[in-house]
Amino acid sequence: MKITDLNYIQMQPAASQLQASQAGLNSGKAKSALSGEEEKLMEACRDFEAIFLNELLKAMRKTVPKSDLVKSGFSQEVFQSMLDEEYSKLMATSQQSTGLAEMVFLQLQRNLTNPALED
Repeated sequence: MKITDLNYIQMQPAASQLQASQAGLNSGKAKSALSGEEEKLMEACRDFEAIFLNELLKAMRKTVPKSDLVKSGFSQEVFQSMLDEEYSKLMATSQQSTGLAEMVFLQLQRNLTNPALED
């Protein structure tokens, strides 16, 4: 199946808007310019991205073959899940994040500024 240029053309304005907003959201000036509700929304979006990345890490760990080189047990599984959770939080808040939080924020921000758009 070949991807057509139509999807690229449709996504181009959204991608440029996302890049501009990411630059603004990641800067300290834009964070102070956000209202209280927008800051709470951005925090919730970052948490959502962290949860998503944590589930992604869990799924990726399941694909790795188990080895008998190191004994595994309940304590190792708990430690691994806690480590993955912290990794996902760091990935969600880093400058090189996936951008999922910003995309969700932009979508939900419209509902904050214009409540008539809510379905």
